Amino acid sequence: MRLLLTAQPIYSHLVPAVIPLARAAMAAGHEVAVATAGSMSGLLSTYGVAHVILPGLPDQEALRADPALGDAFGMPRVVFVPGSRTVLPGVWEQIAAAYAGRMADQAAADLVEVAGWWKPDVIVREPAEYGGYLAAERLGVPHALLDISPMAARDMPVVAGLLQARLGRAGPVQGQLRAGLVPEQWYPEDLRTPQGRSYRLSPPVSRVDACCAVFPDDRPLVVVSLGSLMLSLPGVDAMLPTLVAALDRLGCTAVLSLGGRPELAELLPDVPASVHVMPFIAQRALLSTADLFVTHAGFGAVGEAIAAGVPMVALPLLADQPGNADRCAELGLGLRLGADVATAGEIADACAAVLADPGYRWRAGAMQRRMLADPGLDVLVDDLAALARR
Repeated sequence: MRLLLTAQPIYSHLVPAVIPLARAAMAAGHEVAVATAGSMSGLLSTYGVAHVILPGLPDQEALRADPALGDAFGMPRVVFVPGSRTVLPGVWEQIAAAYAGRMADQAAADLVEVAGWWKPDVIVREPAEYGGYLAAERLGVPHALLDISPMAARDMPVVAGLLQARLGRAGPVQGQLRAGLVPEQWYPEDLRTPQGRSYRLSPPVSRVDACCAVFPDDRPLVVVSLGSLMLSLPGVDAMLPTLVAALDRLGCTAVLSLGGRPELAELLPDVPASVHVMPFIAQRALLSTADLFVTHAGFGAVGEAIAAGVPMVALPLLADQPGNADRCAELGLGLRLGADVATAGEIADACAAVLADPGYRWRAGAMQRRMLADPGLDVLVDDLAALARR
């Protein structure tokens, strides 16, 4: 099988799931490549994955740095209400339309040209990348969705018309297979589909930092992260002092990740000894030892929490995060607060409530067991190979 994976050029869209799938397919003897912007070449090379460059697909950093480029692709210049963390009304719909509009057009044009010489048997895309869907439908190539963002399906009213207009017909946007990466019970009833199947990610677990090995054993461990992409957006870093103040009130051992942006430590001149601010953490490994995860509720972070069986306090901002946070609360996996208005006291109270109620840990453990019962990526590779043979 010749398997072509398509993704937006974003670290958190590639590393947690797209690259593990690529490596699993390679280990099974299939020919695999990831098609995305040229800026991801170094990252993909690090993991030993072949890269097919889509020359017209813009890099996310370039879109933010170059307003004219962002305008050309329909991306909004401002995401938050100035001076706050409140998302502007309609801004996510505008972003979704940009992904399914000019960005999808450009990626699809590049992919059709790629298909002329690479000749994929199956195209698998992630939910924010619609060019793979358009190209596969135009070429008559079987396609599937690697569902790294289940709540993105709620964007369909915004994007379906754009995609169907480009094809001149309706088509199955999720493809012949929707490969979920959390148990099916995570999906609300309205997002469950006949072509849906769940699989279990088993990425390598990195070593935790040596300093974490000597944390005290007489208090809970709380891991806090707003993700790498979110902390690159203007204004989000203003949440960090509030989080430190909340953790100080909580009386726990806490690890606060800066998402690979060590310069943000300058915003935190007075950090209590119980709060360990780190530029980057081996999050998946550390979560397996944690009692609570305070998160922006990006789906990658939520999936890692489910895999670790750890409850959450969710502080969503935009994109699929509010939907993920709502689902965590609905399933009893944690509590949800408004990231735009939550105070240090409210965050501390929510953390204390989750830590004090063992039901959150029990329900997180039950969801973890469901995930552990799902088949691994080797089965997904076999299912994609069967799709290629249809």
